[in-house]
Amino acid sequence: MKKYVYIILIIIFPLLSVAQNENVGTSGFSFLKVNYSARAAAMGNAYTGLSNDADAVFFNPAGLVQVKSPQASLTYMSYLIGINCGSATFVYPSNDKTTFAVFTKGLSATEDRTIADEMGQFDGIDGTFGISDFIFGLSAARYLFDMLDIGVNAKFIQETLDDNSASAVIFDAGLMHQSTNKYLKIGVAIKNIGKQLTYYTDNEYEENIPTTLTVGFSYHPREQLYATADIYKPLDNDIFGRFGVEYQVHSLLALRAGYKTNASDWATGGNNDIYSGISFGAGFDLSKYNLMMDYAIVSYGDLGFVNQISVKYFFK
Repeated sequence: MKKYVYIILIIIFPLLSVAQNENVGTSGFSFLKVNYSARAAAMGNAYTGLSNDADAVFFNPAGLVQVKSPQASLTYMSYLIGINCGSATFVYPSNDKTTFAVFTKGLSATEDRTIADEMGQFDGIDGTFGISDFIFGLSAARYLFDMLDIGVNAKFIQETLDDNSASAVIFDAGLMHQSTNKYLKIGVAIKNIGKQLTYYTDNEYEENIPTTLTVGFSYHPREQLYATADIYKPLDNDIFGRFGVEYQVHSLLALRAGYKTNASDWATGGNNDIYSGISFGAGFDLSKYNLMMDYAIVSYGDLGFVNQISVKYFFK
């Protein structure tokens, strides 16, 4: 069985090696690229090879097999320009080999609607303009043998722009491979493959759903330490890397940091561009109350900072 894992990786790596794409940034439903998990965000979202908690549904559903007791997770993110985001997940391991999950996430924002006169000049404000996005998903993960777990997501998505909306059904698939090095796990995930159901306009223009392919690595040489790395390839954009580290400095406290190499995507030419893509965070183990709290802050250079907070509850 081991040889089949390497065959899969051999097939996937050439796809990831396509570093340029002539359709950069042209897909619709772009909110699908935003994931919610304070722990993952603090580690630069390099989470595909780790994914050992409820947040696996957003990165690699195969990782859900590692969740051994029912778990619920809530995340809130204060995104850029006043966009508010949130997610909720519930994971249920039905037995030692099969795990199920249900999840939802969304975002919303409201802006003033400006109007212009005949010369194109600002002529006041006429109400507000709203955007909202919603996802509802189901996950299933299965242990196959000691070296391989698999998982899938099925998701319904709806995006609303003012008075117009569109929807789609999409799927994710992932695998988690325990390498011959007991400290190293390799995760592979392909996300957002599906079909648009409804359209923003009557002409039924088909949006390009932002499919992504990721290979991730998690190295766990000590009980207190995780080091992670992702090779991330959106099919509508260029390849880039994500890196993260987590260290348990105390039984109650874990510190985290991360970096994403596509920091230039947010460059504005300002003095803070150098900090783009850097992230930090902490995890607080409140096992006495069956809780875990995570916090992350991510720099987007001169565009500002994004904060996330997650709370997980463990059912005993």
